[in-house]
Amino acid sequence: MNISTHLNPARILFLLKREGFRRWKDFLITVSAFCGFFLLSMIVGAKTGSLETTVHYSSFGSMLFIYGAIFTSFIFREAHRKSGIHNWLMLPASTIEKLVTKLIVSSVVFAVAALIVYSVFSLIAGLVVRFALDSYYPAFNPFDSVVWRMIGHYLILQSIFLLGAVWFKKNNLIKTVISLVLFSIVLMIVVSLVTWLVFNDYFWAMAETNFSANIDFSGPLYPGRLEALGEGAVLFIKIMYFGLLAPLCWFGSWLKLRELEVCDGV
Repeated sequence: MNISTHLNPARILFLLKREGFRRWKDFLITVSAFCGFFLLSMIVGAKTGSLETTVHYSSFGSMLFIYGAIFTSFIFREAHRKSGIHNWLMLPASTIEKLVTKLIVSSVVFAVAALIVYSVFSLIAGLVVRFALDSYYPAFNPFDSVVWRMIGHYLILQSIFLLGAVWFKKNNLIKTVISLVLFSIVLMIVVSLVTWLVFNDYFWAMAETNFSANIDFSGPLYPGRLEALGEGAVLFIKIMYFGLLAPLCWFGSWLKLRELEVCDGV
């Protein structure tokens, strides 16, 4: 099988150019809404004297995660509309090329654009606060390791909203958030049950000694094994989060997009 038949860089570049012409208004509206809120919060913070360097972490994080989730949730709007499905199906590209294009735009392009826009606008806001209000304004460092860690987490978590954008036809953002809440509740219940089954003997042994820290572990859950279980659980969570979450969401998005094209294209 020739991979260029389904994944061709030239076609992806064409789709990226098309997305640039179509999505710049959405990005501009999203960023403008944030910038207005950001400038207002900076003025209020300057008046109250509560501006610190860490203010950029919360402000840029809000722009990246909140507005990034909103932007991503509507990125497949064309494929879900009856008026747009014809143009979507007639694009000279494969399903995976369309998905890769949307993924690049909503993750890498949005993150880099958000970083550039925030850097420029924070400089403008700083000048406004400094000269108009004569107040201290901390500088934003776009090369801060905390900022780039946030971008790394965004690239992972964004895949969830990309899956929601493909999966749900209407109210994508709200339905994705509700699904995350429900999944978290179910996961907490499952983890609680597993924890209770694994540490049942340990819990009752502690209860019988009035939760004394001097309990003598003679069973299989001695302190060394408890520590090993904890380290194993942390390692498992890191592997799932950093290694599997995004690829699983991408694969699920591809499967759902194929189904959407077949069902809506008939």
